[in-house]
Amino acid sequence: MKILSPTDFSKLSNIAVRYAGKLAKKLNAELILLHVVYIDAPPRAQATLKTRQILDAMADNAKQDFTQLINEIKSEAGNKINVSHHIALGYPVEDVIKTFAQHNTIDLIIMGMKGSSGLKKMLIGSTAVAVMGSSRIPVITIPEHARFNAIKSIVYPSDMHAISLEVKNLIQFAKLFNASIHILHVVSTDSKKKIDRLKIKNKLISKYNYPRISFHISVNDQVTEAIDEYAADTKADLLAMFTHKPTFFEKLFGQSITREMAFHGWIPLLAIKKNKTIQTE
Repeated sequence: MKILSPTDFSKLSNIAVRYAGKLAKKLNAELILLHVVYIDAPPRAQATLKTRQILDAMADNAKQDFTQLINEIKSEAGNKINVSHHIALGYPVEDVIKTFAQHNTIDLIIMGMKGSSGLKKMLIGSTAVAVMGSSRIPVITIPEHARFNAIKSIVYPSDMHAISLEVKNLIQFAKLFNASIHILHVVSTDSKKKIDRLKIKNKLISKYNYPRISFHISVNDQVTEAIDEYAADTKADLLAMFTHKPTFFEKLFGQSITREMAFHGWIPLLAIKKNKTIQTE
């Protein structure tokens, strides 16, 4: 398994890198760090000799920063961790990250995320959301106050449209940690739907032979609030959401729930593209 963790060497991105290091150790995975060097300027300006010299100097500084960062990762995760680093030139940053990931057969991307009630965007936060929204590779975004814990509890908000296939996919990840999967379905206060949650839960457990599955229904007009409350109640270590356009929640409530949770969330968020699988070996 290959894990990619982009970094701009900020405190926020390095929190994600350290999380990635500990997860890589847990999974015996290869960790690849990536720093993107760029100047946000028109192509003609970027072609000047002075700009080239600036980019070269930025790359040299990044090499020094990588040395210190890798030493910190190994001091926390152990010297046996398989970690390498790369410097790439290009802009926009999210496109460089996605291209690198595709060309290097990356299985999982881990990035930092700046949480803010007003959806304030720092560079690392907006880049993470851009990657998460379009990447074919699963992405875990790490909030600024998150620290790595053993993943024992995964909350999976579901619109019920492809629950069987999504649970099948998520089980492959959960098995790595023997984690519980808590399926959450949010309905509006005026909903007339009747759902046999026990029947659905038992069917999934039987079909995939994974007993650590539960099913909960929350009646709430505020989807993010319902997810937050349930995640707190279950002491979730990870929130898992499947991205496509548009989700049932988005049709019903008129917002991008995955994007909202990425900024608003206080636990790591695993975003998986619809119809994609997580490679775990």
